[in-house]
Parts: sequence; structure tokens; C-alpha cells
Amino acid sequence: MTLVVLGAVSVGCGGSGGPSAAKACGDLAAARCQERSMCSAVGGSATPGASLVRMYGDTQTCIMRETLACQNGLAAPHTGQSPAKIESCAADFPTFSCQDFFDNNPPADCVAAGTLANGAACAFNGQCQSSYCQGTKASVCGSCADPPQPGADCTGSTCWHDQRCVASTMTCAAVVSQNGACDAGHPCDNGLTCVGDTATTMGTCQTAGTTVGAACGGATAGCDGTLGLYCAGAAGSKACAEVALVGDGQPCGVLADGSHVGCKAGDCYTATGMAGTGEMGTCKAAVDAPAACDTMLGPGCLAPARCVLTAGSTAGSCVVPTANGCT
Repeated sequence: MTLVVLGAVSVGCGGSGGPSAAKACGDLAAARCQERSMCSAVGGSATPGASLVRMYGDTQTCIMRETLACQNGLAAPHTGQSPAKIESCAADFPTFSCQDFFDNNPPADCVAAGTLANGAACAFNGQCQSSYCQGTKASVCGSCADPPQPGADCTGSTCWHDQRCVASTMTCAAVVSQNGACDAGHPCDNGLTCVGDTATTMGTCQTAGTTVGAACGGATAGCDGTLGLYCAGAAGSKACAEVALVGDGQPCGVLADGSHVGCKAGDCYTATGMAGTGEMGTCKAAVDAPAACDTMLGPGCLAPARCVLTAGSTAGSCVVPTANGCT
């Protein structure tokens, strides 16, 4: 794929002591947004890739939000991050595979270990000796803990490297490699689709179609959803097509004509929750702090903001975790 050229964001110099926090975080943000875009663009397209558009809407927003997340984490007490380490992480991105990027399996330079022991309050992974802060999906503060193993609950916590949060069980599952056995509870790795699975039989992970017009369906593998593709057409003549991406308030999901529509910087919701397979809903754009949010009915929060819930509810307010929010 052709690399997407992003705008320059580096500012200032760190002087003789090394790079400044602003420059390091700007460089990392540019690297992360470029990777997300390049790894989800169909056929070397120069336009932002599907993953970037779905998460942030556009490149400028991606860089701004990634920079904010980096700077807040870098300023947190007890962190193992430093501007020099962040610059080393950004420099590793040319060798960072798309599969590892979407599997949250970063280079060693991108993993920081702080000084906080398990059980201590944290907002960022880099504050913890274990490099993992659990319980932060819907809370500003979590607690340092050992990284989750497959089968761990992911209702309020993120899963670890090479894992997915399975929606039907809300547990972490290890991704399945090519030719491995798969079903709804055993998800294929990025770039693969599960072929031949039924209610009683596991299928096999096969390489997904990566171009518009590639054959799909039946005994043939499906299409790469990371690239914004889906399997369209009548049985026996299905081919990969691009998912259209639309803005806030527009119809989404599977429309009456069978076309698939996703959302820019947001998610697709029905009156009862996020739209599932085969359902049609309405796009709700992600919102920023301190706007109201709802983890079931939407809208969600624009990363790095988190939807901090009211006790006993799926509703709450968006909060951006800051350096001293858990001290």
C-alpha cells in the first residue's frame, strides 16, 4: 500500500536534553495516524483509510486527539514514559506491521513500565509496573494489574496484546491465526475471515478479500472489514464492495437495498442499542468532554475521552483522563 502523507505536527526542539514533550507526542501522533490510515486503505488509496475515518473522521482530528492522549499520559505521575522513549517508539513505526498495530501488539519501545504496583490507582498503562491499568473503559481511574489472559472479563477493561473482546460473552479471546479453527467466540486475526463455521461446527480462518470486486462468500473467504469492505451481491456471484461512510444522523447498518453503511467518527445505533448484523440504525457521532454519552444507546466519546458512567446506568459524561486525575 502507498503511505498516506500526513501534515507535519512536530514543534520545537528539546534542546541538549533531548526532544520536547510536544515534539515527541506530535511525532508519535503522526506515526499512529499514518499507520491507522495506511493499514485500512483499499488498494493504496491516498484518501484516509476506513479505520481512521470510522474512529476520528479525518486526519487532522486523529493527530490532535492522539497528541492529546500522548501528552496527558506523559505528564502522569509514576509513568515510565519519557519524550526520548516516545520518539524511539515513533521511529519504530516503519517496521510495525498492520497486523500487530490492530492487534495492539506494539514494538518494545512503545511499551512503558511505571513505578506503581498492582492495586494502585492509575489512569494510563504506562504508570504501572505491569504496563497495564485495568478498569478504564468507563472510568477515569482504574488500578494496576497483571495483563488479562484469554477468558478475562472485558466489560470494563480493555483486552491485551493479540486479543479481542468478544461481544456475546464480554470476555477476552486470543486471535486465531491463518488456518486455525474459528467461530463467534474464537475470532480470526486481522486480515482473515472465518469460513465454514455453523452453529455446531467451527470454521477455518482464511485470507480475506482486499480489493473491490474480489470473489467472496460460500466456500470462499469473506472481505477484509478493516479495509472497509463487505461481501455484496446475490448468492453465487458475491464480490467485495466498499462500505459507505456517512455522518451524524444518517441511516447506517444494512439498508433496504442491501448496501452496507458505516459511520464517520461514531457508531451505528438502533432504538435498543448498537446495530447488530443485518440491522439498520442511525449514526451518532462521538462527542467530546463534557458532553453526555451512553455506552449502549450512544453517542460514544471521541478518544481519548471516556464515557464515565453514572452508577447503575449506561449513561454518563465524557471525560478526558489527565495527568493527576487519579492522585
